[in-house]
Amino acid sequence: MVADSVVSFRRDAQCRIHIDFAYLKGKKYAAVNDSLLRMGTLQPNYLAISYERLVPQSAVRTIMERYAREYSELAQWLHDREKARSQLDWELNIKTRIIPGRGKRLVYLSDIYIKTGDAASRYQLAHNFDPETGRQTRLSDEFGADYKERLTKDIVEQMADQLGLDDDNLASLQRAGYFAMIDPYPAENFILYDDSVTFIYTAGEINPKEVRVTLEK
Repeated sequence: MVADSVVSFRRDAQCRIHIDFAYLKGKKYAAVNDSLLRMGTLQPNYLAISYERLVPQSAVRTIMERYAREYSELAQWLHDREKARSQLDWELNIKTRIIPGRGKRLVYLSDIYIKTGDAASRYQLAHNFDPETGRQTRLSDEFGADYKERLTKDIVEQMADQLGLDDDNLASLQRAGYFAMIDPYPAENFILYDDSVTFIYTAGEINPKEVRVTLEK
């Protein structure tokens, strides 16, 4: 389903909202769609703690209305204090799709663009899930409770190889501008394929740019 809205604050200030939400059709998928909406497939994730059964049409409308309301309130607050300096041209654009994942599972991909004045961010979120139950697959589900140490080692080596570094260790990555002043880790934002797993680090997470690391199975 696709929904659009434009909230005007002043002649030169508005908030454009576009949401393209993919979901599974049919009554038997009602619980699955409810689960997808709570996972954070749409941002901001206003729906995570809702006590009501979520359905795509009303959930998308709720997100749009709340985002529009928050924009109007914040725009007024900023305009009252900053006048001409206030940056009130905003945009929220979300496009989603579902692709095959590992085994019988599916992957829900959300491409998100958020603009607030001169600041803008673009990123992709991936949620692996079982289409029969709606249950999200975590790294521990797929790689065991001890996944962190093992996957971290493989990620460091693979990243160093991708970058063409002489040494496949953390020090080399940090000198190259990755994982600066933080310990490496496997991103919880990942895509499971039958023959591989791709970790997605959003821009600013471990490097100014988005980083993707694929480990073959």
